[in-house]
Amino acid sequence: MEKFAKAFPSKPLAARTAKPWALAGVVGSGNLEVLLERGGRPSGTMECHVETSIPGYKASWLAALADFAHNYPAGGTKVTINDQGAPPVLVNLRLRQAYDHLIKGDK
Repeated sequence: MEKFAKAFPSKPLAARTAKPWALAGVVGSGNLEVLLERGGRPSGTMECHVETSIPGYKASWLAALADFAHNYPAGGTKVTINDQGAPPVLVNLRLRQAYDHLIKGDK
């Protein structure tokens, strides 16, 4: 088990979002869950906390999270990820799903 946290610069999240938090995915073999919460953080920072069952991929995680923070205005949010061996493509999908749920309020 590996745990780490890092903050990334990101454009501020829209002041009005549909929900205060959003969850995408489910913790399970080969999957992960992403919880995205708005508020309570500096508006230009996306705070990330990752817990993964597969150690040794911190650099890959940080690259994926930095890319998301660069491409989506998620400043002022906290991202919590619980992983059970998801492939990188699934990480990006779950981040985008949680973001869409937060902004649009669906699900």
